Amino acid sequence: MHEPQRIDAKGLKCPMPVIKLQQRVRQSTPGEHLIIECTDPGAEKDIRSWCKVNKHPFIGTTPTDYGCEIELEVG
Repeated sequence: MHEPQRIDAKGLKCPMPVIKLQQRVRQSTPGEHLIIECTDPGAEKDIRSWCKVNKHPFIGTTPTDYGCEIELEVG
């Protein structure tokens, strides 16, 4: 399995993390894993909802010293 692609959304406020994620997903292939690095405390909820609506499996969230990393699979 390949290393997940990382998206730096640190310092961005809603809705920019979701927009950056959506742009990367359009360039990705199904089954690819992405990790988005976020500082916005609302990003997890927004990205979880976006994944559900767009049918991308939400894998999980890992807390970090700057906020969190959110991992998903491109559906």
